[in-house]
Amino acid sequence: MIKKFTRWFNEHALWRRPVIDVQNFYYFSWQALIAATFAMVGISRSTTLPPLLASLVLCLGSVFIYRRVANRNLPHLRMAGYLISALIGVWAVFGDRDSKDIASTSMELLLAALPALLQNMKVQRRIFAAMTVTNLLSIGAILLANDLNAYGTFLIFIMAMAVTLNGTRMYFLSVNAGDSAERLTVNYFFNLVRTVPLGLLFGAMIFYWFPRMNELAIDLDLVGVKSRTGFSNEISLKGKGQIEESNRINMWISAKDMDWLANQASSLYLRGTTLDRFDGSTWRNTGVLSQLANQAPDLRPNKAHQRQQMELSFYREPTPVKEVFTPYGLWHLEMPSRLNQDVFADANGNITLNRDESTRYQYDVRFSPATPNAVDGLTIPLGQYVESLKSLPATKKRFYELTATESALYKDVPDAIAGQPWFKGFGEKISAILPGPVQVVSVGMILRTTQRFFRQNFKSSLQVDFKGEDNLKDFLTTRNEGHCELFSTASALYLRSLGIPVRLVSGYLGGRYNFVSRMLEVPEKHAHVWLEVFMPGSGWIQFDPTPLIVQTASNSVLEENLGIVVNAMRFWFTRYVIDYDAKGQKELVMTVSRIDMSRLMEFRNLSWDGNTAELGLLTVILLISVWLLIRIITREDRLPDAPKYYRAAAKRLMAGGYKKEKSESYFVFHKRLIEEGLNPNLVTCMHQALERDLYSPTSLSRIEQRVVHKTLRRMPLKLRGRTHQQSDPLPQKARG
Repeated sequence: MIKKFTRWFNEHALWRRPVIDVQNFYYFSWQALIAATFAMVGISRSTTLPPLLASLVLCLGSVFIYRRVANRNLPHLRMAGYLISALIGVWAVFGDRDSKDIASTSMELLLAALPALLQNMKVQRRIFAAMTVTNLLSIGAILLANDLNAYGTFLIFIMAMAVTLNGTRMYFLSVNAGDSAERLTVNYFFNLVRTVPLGLLFGAMIFYWFPRMNELAIDLDLVGVKSRTGFSNEISLKGKGQIEESNRINMWISAKDMDWLANQASSLYLRGTTLDRFDGSTWRNTGVLSQLANQAPDLRPNKAHQRQQMELSFYREPTPVKEVFTPYGLWHLEMPSRLNQDVFADANGNITLNRDESTRYQYDVRFSPATPNAVDGLTIPLGQYVESLKSLPATKKRFYELTATESALYKDVPDAIAGQPWFKGFGEKISAILPGPVQVVSVGMILRTTQRFFRQNFKSSLQVDFKGEDNLKDFLTTRNEGHCELFSTASALYLRSLGIPVRLVSGYLGGRYNFVSRMLEVPEKHAHVWLEVFMPGSGWIQFDPTPLIVQTASNSVLEENLGIVVNAMRFWFTRYVIDYDAKGQKELVMTVSRIDMSRLMEFRNLSWDGNTAELGLLTVILLISVWLLIRIITREDRLPDAPKYYRAAAKRLMAGGYKKEKSESYFVFHKRLIEEGLNPNLVTCMHQALERDLYSPTSLSRIEQRVVHKTLRRMPLKLRGRTHQQSDPLPQKARG
């Protein structure tokens, strides 16, 4: 079918058919660029709706109207456009919103500037300034939205920008030459489509580098509209608005025991930093750097590390976060030699990379996993537990020990909260469901009761619109719904009021196991906060009061599998190209040999009814890719306009060492062939047939082309006994 279409296409010389003039192509390309730009801004949700819609309508309207009245001067219409652009700018600065920040204000000011620049599309400086604005808008959008939809739209934007740049250049050249009505042929668009693979390659590079640049967006989050999930070494309960889940991956984790890693994917707690002081609204870490981590006695390997030893490798992405994450249990940290003198441990056992710059690095952890459900080991009654804390030492030698001074700090409840009726009522509700008086109930039972109370009466969610005035009170009294910071804070304050030393821990909870890369991906949306409770003789044990958030699959099977493959390729590119070394070479061979591709073929839930858009798009992409591949293969001889019989003869010549140069015309090429001693009959037959096909009003029929093809195939490349050219048999009228 493709051969028939190609033959029919060549017979009718459709590549020379005019399609659209340069001027209209210029305006159409700008409309496509504007649509792609505003699609990116809309997906990133980096601006409010009024300026986005106003700027979009004004930009598209300006291009459409200017195309209709390109030869007229409408100053009143332009002044109206400038006025609307000014109003958008006023909204960006003084608009009535919950809050404004640098990111949203800058994006909306760019939205105000773009239509103003498009009010006169004949001025070349204005147009290229408008292109600069669209680039800034796209970069801002990709920094503020790190997901697959934003990347796909950015790829479309790149292609639209390339087409618009080409169309703009042709338009202004044609205007200067006085020939703006020149029509573009089908062949121009074919050549344009042939550059798509190069654009895809460039887009793939952009996909890799922009997640690295996304770190710049940390200080530009839309506070007051949506804040992003992610690790923080300081927790504030004063935030407004909702929380947006970020899919940006913070780290990858691999293990020698892949089955263990896959089973622990959703329940692996990665400790980041301890938050021990609470002032009523913010949790902070009071531990100070004490010594190098590799010199700390608690972090050195001993006999206990040999029990059920596991080995994990952490691959950290560039991030301003300095904390080094570790799992729970007895562990030994192995950092790269270049970082050994920069890794410190503080008084609370937190590991910190004491560097200012963000770097990508890897570290290994050999550890014995902590005993699950260690809370059940706190069987000591509360009264006896509180009495045992009175004999705490004044100083400590290990990070997991507790001093009398720290005990008082970890039992402190701010006066502004402790005396509030709503907090007392919350504590009384939990105490009322205990199996006995609070002083005789075991500490483990109190913890389990607190956990059960929240799971039965509260809901964990990130989609709660907080007002920011008193979120903790609002959470406990009216909403009964919130995120992990609120659950952990409420539990910590209640347990502290009973005399139990408690502190918060910020880190990550689990991730998604990628069965292609055989790695555990830990995205920012898995950032989590939980508690640590002190157990005399054992140290600090992990306790999580937050109910689980029920995850609903929002993506189709095809999109999920595509995301898995993209993440795997992204990690491999980082590990085996950017950070390539001899060790990485061995790991690459082992990784490829362990890939389980059968999981990608699970299409049991895939159907045309539920996935019509995805399957249709995949089919179209596949057909276009095959067609482009055929076009590229058939054009390797640098003969874009040559029919099939000529390309076959040219391949014979290439095999014999005779190749048409890129700057040569057909006539010069044929003349050179004769001068180099080729069969003049062969060259003459090629030249005359091609001349008739390209320059004669009546081209060769299909039967005549077959005859020429067979004739050229039978002719030898050189004649015996011919040493030099006797005469020039080529016609002199065709020089193209």
